[in-house]
Amino acid sequence: MTIAIFLCLWGSFASYGSESDFQQQNRDPYQVSIQFTRFAGALSSIPEGAGVGYITDAPPGSGADTGMFLSAQYVMAPRLLKRGAAQEWVLGNFSHPADFDLVGRSQGLRLQQDFGEGVVLFRKVK
Repeated sequence: MTIAIFLCLWGSFASYGSESDFQQQNRDPYQVSIQFTRFAGALSSIPEGAGVGYITDAPPGSGADTGMFLSAQYVMAPRLLKRGAAQEWVLGNFSHPADFDLVGRSQGLRLQQDFGEGVVLFRKVK
């Protein structure tokens, strides 16, 4: 019984130590903290209660797509991001440079503002 208790305590401390070391080395593996800086312009340009469309150049369903969407959704709250270009406001979150005006026009959107670093704001053409 004493050995079992000792092994449980040892396992707890070992687990805590390795997790603590991991967290020190990998503080923000998905770089969510820098997204607040990237999306600052879009945050100030879109009304808080707005539903916002979301488009990206990441392959649909990929890990990059999921990570980019979830971090954008977290930063843009309380605005609700919805995939696609059906909303009045559409946020573009791109990992590669492109002709964003052309990208928007191909989806019935007008380029509102390019904030740099792959963050673009579009509006639905009425």
